[in-house]
Amino acid sequence: MSIRFFMLILIIIPNLFLACANTESKTIKEETIVEVIKEVPVEKEVIREVEIEKIIVQEKEIIKEVPVVEREVVEVVKTVEVYIDQKSDSLIDLSKVEGIVNPKNFSWPREIQAMNGNIVINQEPQRILTVSLGHDEMLFGFVELDKIVATTSFSQDPGGNIFEFSNGLPVITADPEVIIAQDPDIVFADPYANPNLLDALSDLNIPVIQTTLHNDVEGRRADILLMGYALGELESAKNLINILDERIKFINSYTETKDVNEKPKILSLTYYDAYWTGGLGSTEGSIIDLAGGINIAAESGVQSNDMITKESLISMNPDVIIIPQSKEWGGESFFNDLISDNTLKEIQAIKNDKVYLVDPRYFTTLSHWNLRGTEELMKIVWDDLRTKKFIDFGR
Repeated sequence: MSIRFFMLILIIIPNLFLACANTESKTIKEETIVEVIKEVPVEKEVIREVEIEKIIVQEKEIIKEVPVVEREVVEVVKTVEVYIDQKSDSLIDLSKVEGIVNPKNFSWPREIQAMNGNIVINQEPQRILTVSLGHDEMLFGFVELDKIVATTSFSQDPGGNIFEFSNGLPVITADPEVIIAQDPDIVFADPYANPNLLDALSDLNIPVIQTTLHNDVEGRRADILLMGYALGELESAKNLINILDERIKFINSYTETKDVNEKPKILSLTYYDAYWTGGLGSTEGSIIDLAGGINIAAESGVQSNDMITKESLISMNPDVIIIPQSKEWGGESFFNDLISDNTLKEIQAIKNDKVYLVDPRYFTTLSHWNLRGTEELMKIVWDDLRTKKFIDFGR
């Protein structure tokens, strides 16, 4: 082998070893780099995915919650608004209430067409009184008690309908000075009030409202609404009417089941130096009609409260007689005389022990309390109601 070939081999072989060494080192480095590349991005990618997922979940939860809360708040607000509208005075129909000049006016001043002229009420009264028992009884049915500054003496009778509520208040008389001393913002009077008294109060710019008091169902509602309107107490007046309507509903549903042949002939009878009865249009007559009876006095042509003769009494021949006259005013004595009078013994009511002394506070008053008269009469007339408990009106 030549010296030149030998030297070439010596040069190539080391370079081959060096190349192999470099290749191995490069491979190791590359593998190390690959491992790093595999580890780091994967780890970071997982972390990013988790973070992103968490954020998305939170954003979804917020999107779900916020609209629900907003919808609930809107619904609550709407409910309150409807409730307020339902309690608004403007929903109460006053178009059929006689005496209210502008039924659509629910602000102040308000104007009432009364028996004594048109009366303007500039603002809601805070000091109220009446010179009428019927008006007093209605007042105590729905007006705030601290607004009522005085009552009539009849209202504070221990045997009266509102004694429990009126007892202790100042008592007014027909003397204008007594009324003026109570500094009233408004005064109510019935048709029988002294004209001089009304003039004296009007001269002092005290609004006086003189009204008729009705004894029928619709008229009773109108009386209460008129007072409620004049006093700014329409909502509480309507509440009282609702109570009355519920009781009337029971009465009507019961009496409608009765055939005309079942209905007894009833006579309301008192005695004050003569026989007096309640005919067509009387309070006693309206009580009899509502209770499901036949008002024999009205059937016989008697108008309102009027005198009748003994012969008329015998001719009417009632099945039931009620005596709405207090013991203090001779009611018990009259009862005894009536059932012991031999000339009257053939009258059906007397023959069958159907004569009853009833409480006049229910049967003669001109307020919603006469509805209690109807209820008590029903217990007398209808055997299946004999033990039913009817309660008085409260506050």
